[in-house]
Amino acid sequence: MKYGEFSKEGKEFIIQRQDTPSPWINYLYNGRYFATISNNGGGISYFRSPLHGRITRYRINDVPPDRPGKYLYLKDRDTGEIWSLTWQPVGKNRDAYRVAHGFGYTRAEAVNEQIHSEVLFFVPPDDDLEVWQTRLKNSSDKVRRLSIYGYVEFALGHALIDLINQCDDQHFNRVVFDRYHQTLWATKTYWVTETGGTQQQENKAWDRWAFFTVNQPVSGFETLRERFMGLYRNENNPVALEQNTLGSKETDYGNTVGALQVDFELAPGETKEIIFSLGVIPKEDRNSAKGLKQATKYHDTDQVTRAFRQLNDQWSAFFAYASVETPDPESNLFMNYWTPYQAKVAFDVGRVTSFYYWGIGRGFGFRDTAQDIIAITISDPGKAAERIRLLARQMQQDGKVYHHFFGDGEGEFTRHCDDALWFILAVDEYLRETGDQSFLQVKEPYLDGGQGSLLDHLMAVVRYAGNNIGRHGLPVFGRGDWNDTLDYIGGDEGGESVWGGMFYVAMLNRLIDILEWTGLQTTHVLQIRDRLVEAIDDYCWDGSWYLRAFGAQNRPVGSHNNEFGKIFMNTQTWPVIANLPDKKRINQAMDSVKNFLDTEEGPKICAPAYREIDPGIGLITRCVRGKKENGAVFNHPTAWLIQAACLLGRGDEAYSYYKKLLPARKDQQRYHAEPYVYSQYITSDEHDHSGKASHSWQTGTAAWMYRVVYDYMLGIRPYYNGLQINPVIPSHWKGFKAIRVFRGTRYEITVSNPDGVQSGIKEIKMDGKKIQGLTIPVTRNNTCQINVLMGANQHLTSNI
Repeated sequence: MKYGEFSKEGKEFIIQRQDTPSPWINYLYNGRYFATISNNGGGISYFRSPLHGRITRYRINDVPPDRPGKYLYLKDRDTGEIWSLTWQPVGKNRDAYRVAHGFGYTRAEAVNEQIHSEVLFFVPPDDDLEVWQTRLKNSSDKVRRLSIYGYVEFALGHALIDLINQCDDQHFNRVVFDRYHQTLWATKTYWVTETGGTQQQENKAWDRWAFFTVNQPVSGFETLRERFMGLYRNENNPVALEQNTLGSKETDYGNTVGALQVDFELAPGETKEIIFSLGVIPKEDRNSAKGLKQATKYHDTDQVTRAFRQLNDQWSAFFAYASVETPDPESNLFMNYWTPYQAKVAFDVGRVTSFYYWGIGRGFGFRDTAQDIIAITISDPGKAAERIRLLARQMQQDGKVYHHFFGDGEGEFTRHCDDALWFILAVDEYLRETGDQSFLQVKEPYLDGGQGSLLDHLMAVVRYAGNNIGRHGLPVFGRGDWNDTLDYIGGDEGGESVWGGMFYVAMLNRLIDILEWTGLQTTHVLQIRDRLVEAIDDYCWDGSWYLRAFGAQNRPVGSHNNEFGKIFMNTQTWPVIANLPDKKRINQAMDSVKNFLDTEEGPKICAPAYREIDPGIGLITRCVRGKKENGAVFNHPTAWLIQAACLLGRGDEAYSYYKKLLPARKDQQRYHAEPYVYSQYITSDEHDHSGKASHSWQTGTAAWMYRVVYDYMLGIRPYYNGLQINPVIPSHWKGFKAIRVFRGTRYEITVSNPDGVQSGIKEIKMDGKKIQGLTIPVTRNNTCQINVLMGANQHLTSNI
């Protein structure tokens, strides 16, 4: 079943049927003020932190789902008919609605009772608020007497306290009405903060006032949920709307809400614009001209128009750094817009709030943050540098890092063996993009005292890697590597991660490249790298693929001798990425992925899925088969599979994996999640309900797919001394065009593939002149024309 489709230009996903299998959401934010919104108006709003700065409530896994949200009700005062400007919460006339998610905005249109409605939701780039711009047109032949109601349910401050201690927390809520400015003001008279994971009730108020305002005269308002909804009701049928009983009373306690009523008339054919705004200001600005100006700024239509244009310009500038035109329109759509869009949302928002996550139980993941950086270095290396420096401050002098962190000096150590090494990836990608060697001398403090340059931090990671070694010469598994659900391999002994060994090699290879580029000593790093390579070669080959781990008493995991979990994808792809020396083995391992893991839905993360609990392996064996890490089609590591296939010159194979995972190719009802962004996983054929995706948006898949397809399939990747060009594409592509902005120059690249090869370069020309090798040297030109001729008679260096 089909619920929606992309617009002609691909810049919007238009949902034509609103009873989607799950809420299909979008993110509206500016880096300080954040909001989510679904196709039916559900979602939350918060300032800076979804834990400490929650403005509105959103109930996960509630019945009905996707409640509450950003709701606009319309009532015909003559007939008593009530409907909403998004299909929910009222739920009338489903087929009347069309919703479009765009980049940083969502708009909804409908025709009900001969009233055409449009509403645009977005967060202005420069102000800490969200705008709900509505337009209402009377398409009937008679005057209509209407009322519009804007509605939000407040949380006001600490989201966890609001959730678990609501009975007491409600006594500190305050909502007052400013009639002169048509504005409700809401705050809390005490605040809970959190330091080192410990909640502290402080003898002071929340440091914000939330406001909910409208640019038309308010005829009524409400501040308590019970008075608005009535008892034993929900947002579908508020009693205050049915019975015209908005109390217009302020409140000093309770489940606080903001409801604003505007009465108006529309002549036949007349259109009226009404603008609601929800936002926050600092506590001290509440009665100042500055605060009142901020709250009422978007009462002015011109201000809304300017802010929305600025938002669109920002996203256009972001997309302009890299674009592609291939023979596959669907790939173009995702690579030019929706994959980089999702990747930037992940970078800016983190893995904290979505339809699946409350935003109250975790901070930023070290490995997540490091990987998100790789999608941002292209367009905003400055932001990437800031984030790398933040990561450096989560590190001890011995190279250990927080697994999750909540701010400088606050986080948790978990004994995951891989976290620290991701720091090398983030730094290296920044250096390849910018060529800025001075960045390595930037100093940041360590968690346990003192400070060091970023180069010192990199060498601290090396110390950690060299010290975290088990009996086979492989990394001690601890409580997980990239796969968090392999959390009890080895028990108290810790086990050893074969993938960790491959990953360490790959990251140390990157560090060796950095050191060689900067003319620094590599001997110590080479020694650690080479010992890991030797250990993998000596102990980890299982005959047709590589093992996944060693558990207690040297028990192999990921072996053909195991009943479940015989083969894991990651230890077949990372030997390629790590450039291990035995090319026969790594090709055979990649063949095994195709033979034993690939399915119609995509390649599984492991197989067969576990069907019995194994305390010696961990959580993966307790998870239902075919979902999550237990045999699902896990999108994130499939990006590494595509990278590995490209490194081996297997263009057809890489493209096949890529196309299988594109969300838009799925049956939308069966796929369940949003078909315009990647989900964490797709249920595999190990389960009866295969094809169902889950945990959308909050995944590293987008960042990796963006960079893997651009850098390895299209073959346009940055290096310290220039831009390397070495495509590995499907044989049926006769070429493609791309634009890549690199160090201030716009490279316009045309690739021709007349012989239908998957890889191989005959020649590269730069502004009409043939160059030697694969690297386009850095130029000061504003624009540079690159022509690449692929062919079977390859004489330039290969991908590995």
